Amino acid sequence: MTKLFLVRHAEPVSPATFDGSDFERPLSPRGRKQALWTAHKLKASGALEVLSSPLARCLQTAQVIAQELGLQVAVDDSLHIARVFQAQPDGISRVYVAHSNNIPVALDQLGVDCNACGHASCWTVDLDEQGKVLRAEYLRSDGG
Repeated sequence: MTKLFLVRHAEPVSPATFDGSDFERPLSPRGRKQALWTAHKLKASGALEVLSSPLARCLQTAQVIAQELGLQVAVDDSLHIARVFQAQPDGISRVYVAHSNNIPVALDQLGVDCNACGHASCWTVDLDEQGKVLRAEYLRSDGG
């Protein structure tokens, strides 16, 4: 069985208050609390990899999660804000940290109706060996 954890990055600082590119926009203080909350929720997940979009807000969220899991973060360009990524049913449990526009597309490709995707939220999806969804659950962030 493959377990997927599709995490939307935690809350970033407002673009109105950040003097830099959107690519570099970091987490807000509330976002750092949210990332920690999500990391605690995933501590016992059994995930073996943490993959992140290259944007700062995703990397920062992923680093908090990876630290809690005792793992390193791998940057995956397919998780970039405007791209489509696919999760493979290869028996490896992974955390994907991405964006509110590409997580619903990935879930749709799996046949899961994405009705929510808030900051620092996590969709947990269990797949069988053929990639059939056995269970999908949404965990809304209460952190921060």
